[in-house]
Amino acid sequence: MVKERIICEYLSGSKTIQMLSEEYGMSRNAINHMVSRHKSKFSPTFEAKSILPAMSRKKITGETTEKLLQENQALRHRLEQAQLKIESYEIMGDILQESYEIDLLKKSAAKQSPDSKNDT
Repeated sequence: MVKERIICEYLSGSKTIQMLSEEYGMSRNAINHMVSRHKSKFSPTFEAKSILPAMSRKKITGETTEKLLQENQALRHRLEQAQLKIESYEIMGDILQESYEIDLLKKSAAKQSPDSKNDT
């Protein structure tokens, strides 16, 4: 009974082998072996039904899809802005390097003033 449940949970996609290994205290290799043997016994078109009740699954509505698309678009815009910002910093660094021989990427040691050397 436990083997069938493990196989069903894995094939339905509700749990990963790692999750099943932790839940049932079995090695991942053992679970992989069980699943492989099960698959070889049945046709490749076998689809295990989810053990989760249909009522607990969240339905994706048109409104949810629209919100996700808007969020995706906003995130893509923010990414594009961040990439432009990085590119502009690189250009400014190149200008500083060429015009003033200042290398922003090079970490230089802190220079002591002549007065601070005599304080010791």
